[in-house]
Amino acid sequence: MKNKGAGVSEETLRNASPFLFAMHDLRANPQVEDGYVQIANELMDAIISYPFKNSELKIVLTIIRKTYGWKKKKDRLSFSQISKLSRVSIRHTKRVIKNLVLDNVILKEKIANSNILGLNKDYYSWSLWKTLNSGDRTVTGKVSDLSLQG
Repeated sequence: MKNKGAGVSEETLRNASPFLFAMHDLRANPQVEDGYVQIANELMDAIISYPFKNSELKIVLTIIRKTYGWKKKKDRLSFSQISKLSRVSIRHTKRVIKNLVLDNVILKEKIANSNILGLNKDYYSWSLWKTLNSGDRTVTGKVSDLSLQG
């Protein structure tokens, strides 16, 4: 069957990109019954407000999905598992996690050869919030009604 608009056969499209062709035929139908991530609005507001880079945000959300999504505060997560779900290269994943740990956004324990990772819920201890609190400006209230004074 020909695609009249582009003049390309369906078979050519299927062979060129089976994933994209399959995605064209699929319809998303997420259901809460199939699992969900429960997170406090205040913490989600902090994540939204924090100036994460793209890969940092993807990795933070992946860690939340793999912990809070299973009703855990922390869990044993491999770099490859995080890399695969976030679609960030494993090399960059390792670097980003190292920086997120240094920024106190992610908590990391090393047990044997395993990384136990979780989100640090005390978002005021994340590096940026500490910077904002230590200068002439102070952060007041919750992140959802964040106001800078100074």
